Amino acid sequence: MSALAKIDSDKIRKEIQELTGRLRELKDEGEHKIIRLTNRVFLVQKHELYLKWKDPATSKFYTSFDQWIKAEIRESRASVYRFLGVKHHLVNVSDETLEKIGSSKCFELVRVAREKPAMLPRFLKDLEKDPDIPLFTIQQRVVNTLAGAHPDSGRYDRIEFAVKSEDSPYVFKALAVIQAIEAVDNPDTAAGRGTHLVSILQDYLSGMEQTKILKKLEEAGAFSKSAFAISEE
Repeated sequence: MSALAKIDSDKIRKEIQELTGRLRELKDEGEHKIIRLTNRVFLVQKHELYLKWKDPATSKFYTSFDQWIKAEIRESRASVYRFLGVKHHLVNVSDETLEKIGSSKCFELVRVAREKPAMLPRFLKDLEKDPDIPLFTIQQRVVNTLAGAHPDSGRYDRIEFAVKSEDSPYVFKALAVIQAIEAVDNPDTAAGRGTHLVSILQDYLSGMEQTKILKKLEEAGAFSKSAFAISEE
């Protein structure tokens, strides 16, 4: 029997799926745990609690916050310092809310708090209603808001496609020209989203030959999944 025949492909696939799922869970958990850790470290800093503790290595009392954090936070020290800055900008947001939001989304909220503070309550309200809003969607809303647009409450999909390396400069240059001509001042501009690409594809699908093929594919159930649904609004 060959080595390949001895491999249980279904078992391997199941294990990969389980490991992938677990890693995703750990990443999500880490998003919240780092903020909880930072909240506790902030209390230590604020009330100088470190002065009550001794360094296990020297048996001497800590004399500064930085001395304590270097000795006991170690690997997470850089992350904690970074999030102490987050708390500074989101000072009016409760610790519980920050923990629920997660680290990556908090960084996006800091950008809003710094440049468009009046819009911060809107973002917090949206996250309260739907805490599972994808990070990419939040990032797109922040970009639109900082560019002067009203925040878009819709969701976004990230679409990737490949082009030859020698052709990619045309793509980047075209996008740069579009954004130079039409600044991102509202969420529906070509520069604001990929609406220029959507327009091209809509025109393409309206062609006589393309319409025939599209109809046949639809009748065959090629677009039965919800991801292919097209809004008529």
